[in-house]
Amino acid sequence: MEDIRDIYAEIAELRAELAHCILTRRERRETQLRLVQALTEADHRQREAEVA
Repeated sequence: MEDIRDIYAEIAELRAELAHCILTRRERRETQLRLVQALTEADHRQREAEVA
């Protein structure tokens, strides 16, 4: 399993990209989707860590 800090770094990067980069509609939509997926994965990993 990847280190949980990696997913949070990815989340921070995606948020920064959305906030500060000029993106096409398609790029913005894809980035937002990746952010939702990363947030879901982080939540999943956090729940697994709490159970373990």
